[in-house]
Amino acid sequence: MDLTIAVTPDFIDLRTRADFLELCGDDSGAGRLRTLSLQIAREVDLICYAYQLLWRAKLDDAIEILEVAAAAHPDSWNVRHSLGEAYEALGDDYSATMNFRLAAALTEDEGSLALIETSLARVNRFQVA
Repeated sequence: MDLTIAVTPDFIDLRTRADFLELCGDDSGAGRLRTLSLQIAREVDLICYAYQLLWRAKLDDAIEILEVAAAAHPDSWNVRHSLGEAYEALGDDYSATMNFRLAAALTEDEGSLALIETSLARVNRFQVA
């Protein structure tokens, strides 16, 4: 009886393997797996991973992942809102504001718009009209 199961690697699996290869000194292998992970990533994978990076204070890496997500999912208000939050964490209020505004233009959902408005108010609280 064959008990092997064919498992197709997912985004997180490939990212974890890439991190391991990098720790072992195989930067080339790590790079290949990271590239592959981006090719198969779903929108939710990219957003969740970017927030993990944000929580670990890897702001530039988070922004890079979210820029990839924005290019892959140009109609997603959620990606743009997440990108706005990443730029806000970086202290780039201009880029945060631009992404929050793009997010608002991509949705008509009242709950989402309320969240976006709260984010805009937060980054613009010190700006003079």
